[in-house]
Amino acid sequence: MSKQPIEFYFDFSSPFAYIGSELIEAAAERQGVDIKWRPFLIGAAFKAVGSKPLLHAPLKGDYSKRDMERTARKHGIPFILPDVMSLKTVPASRAVYWAEVNAPDKLPALVHAVFRHAFAEDKDYSDPETVADLAAGVGIDPDAVLAGMQDQAIKDRLRDEVERGLERGVFGTPMFFHGDEPFWGVDHLPDLERWIETGGW
Repeated sequence: MSKQPIEFYFDFSSPFAYIGSELIEAAAERQGVDIKWRPFLIGAAFKAVGSKPLLHAPLKGDYSKRDMERTARKHGIPFILPDVMSLKTVPASRAVYWAEVNAPDKLPALVHAVFRHAFAEDKDYSDPETVADLAAGVGIDPDAVLAGMQDQAIKDRLRDEVERGLERGVFGTPMFFHGDEPFWGVDHLPDLERWIETGGW
């Protein structure tokens, strides 16, 4: 594909990022572009802007929960808001960056496996062994991905990508970039597609 890819920044703890992950491949296919999957640690953005998780915000949290459920229903996406929201996303995020190098054809399936484990099955993914089991389920050697999560180069890659995301202005997920143009929120996917179709406005 010759067009610029979509860079998809997501945190595995984000319900809206989960919904975005279920929609982004079809959007990219319609526009004839690739996807660069960019796991991101949203805690770094909260610290940078002095905010907190959406569901913890007074008034906004109740609305957001309703909106998450409504948006998932709109798109026919199975959705369960976990009883305990795990923010321990580092192992899964490292696994994705490892897969980008070592199993790129399995990378999207790994992202879906982790997200669905949390938001379609209400299960915790924070333990590296669980991530390895999910990786095995999509055809990735679990021992290799476990070792990869501890590889210093992969640790550095995640840190560097988070820093790069902050420099680009990522303050929440999902956030999509086409070139230097950012689109925040799954509700902006139609705008992203229109931007790619028209070359921007």
